[in-house]
Amino acid sequence: MKCGVITPIGPGHRTLFEDRCLPSVERAVAYSKGPFEEITLYRMDDGEGRHGRSNRRNAAIRQAAEEGVDWLFFLDADDELTPNAFEAFGRVLAETPDLDAAFGLLCHFDEDGNPGLREGQPERLDSYGELIAWDPFVALEMGHFVRTEAAAQIGFDETMDTGEDYTYYYALWQRFRCVKRPEIFYVIRRFQSSSGPRSASGSDWSAVVGRLWAEQVAAHPLWAEVSDAGIPARMRVTNPRDLIQAEHLAGRFFEAGSLARLKTLVPEGARIVEVGANVGNHVVWYAQHLAPEVILPVEPNPEAIAILDANIAENRLEGVVDRRGIGLGAGRAQGRFRAVLDDRDNLGATRLVEDPGGGLTVVALDDLVGEERVDFIKIDAEGMELDVLDGASALIARERPVIWVEARRENIVPFAQGWCRRNDYCIADSVAYVNTMDYFVLPMERA
Repeated sequence: MKCGVITPIGPGHRTLFEDRCLPSVERAVAYSKGPFEEITLYRMDDGEGRHGRSNRRNAAIRQAAEEGVDWLFFLDADDELTPNAFEAFGRVLAETPDLDAAFGLLCHFDEDGNPGLREGQPERLDSYGELIAWDPFVALEMGHFVRTEAAAQIGFDETMDTGEDYTYYYALWQRFRCVKRPEIFYVIRRFQSSSGPRSASGSDWSAVVGRLWAEQVAAHPLWAEVSDAGIPARMRVTNPRDLIQAEHLAGRFFEAGSLARLKTLVPEGARIVEVGANVGNHVVWYAQHLAPEVILPVEPNPEAIAILDANIAENRLEGVVDRRGIGLGAGRAQGRFRAVLDDRDNLGATRLVEDPGGGLTVVALDDLVGEERVDFIKIDAEGMELDVLDGASALIARERPVIWVEARRENIVPFAQGWCRRNDYCIADSVAYVNTMDYFVLPMERA
């Protein structure tokens, strides 16, 4: 078999290529060719930056295909091949003979020139579904072995100055047999990006690739494995950059510290009302850790409801969830509202604005719950928390539940110094955030 090493040499990278990159390839060839009989280096010069690295890679792919090269390795001019790269690839290929592409561990030089592994990365990936579950920064980078015919079918987008790597990776992993294995094929030299008219910064890359990642997950929603105290849950992810869903991808419940406080405040068998249920982070946790009799989620946003419903079904919570509040918002009285979302990556921050022509219905908790017992109320209403409390005045006076309120900055004093005093509630605990304060309050007679 033949292997081609493809290296675009952009503006400012010729010295790095000559002094570091080229000698590393020569050392690797001398050490072991692995499964290859012949290895060719394709030096693709673009010293003035007129073509861009995608154009140079594509040109080299075509040339290699014409010359009958079976496999390619993409090596940037500022990176170095490890001495045993070809030998290591031979082990991966022997393990998976039907392989089309192999990626290794991300390893980079520190400021003193010492190689080290990138923290937080997956050691093994075997499918496209596994790939999109990981933040791109810790998943893959350019150095990898790929069958020439596979690379030729995918190619690199020459219109992009950055992020073209991930358009290529995602297409490659969807259409071909790809793996990541705990081998080190090359070492990355960070902060040495080329200059010139087609260059881009690290922040540019992060912005573009983050958007690409979110698009992939939106098109192919995935399940995150989440656990607390050894109890597993599965949570739907449709946007990996969403504040809450990102926590799920990391294996954690959102606001886990605040949730833990409830174990000493809410008794088993409680009847729970969850205002602002969003995607069901709290609903699933309550069901798994508080042994409630019933949970009544209140959530008006259709986008959040779709995920909430999936999480209820996946975690088999139908028997404990009362659905009457799903599709409704909670406020001072019945009315029509519309949803406003200022940040697509924070679905939980969706706020309601009163609008007679709006498509969402808001009701008072007094009307929704009626005369039923309620032991605990959570309120996350994005500024409408005092309205929700006013609409639950009869319920609160009758049942005297434990209440968890997320108070926006403008409502902190009115709630803590006003509502609590008027209703004979005391603050049992609190958690401060940037723009809000979580208050856990108890009726004075239970304090």
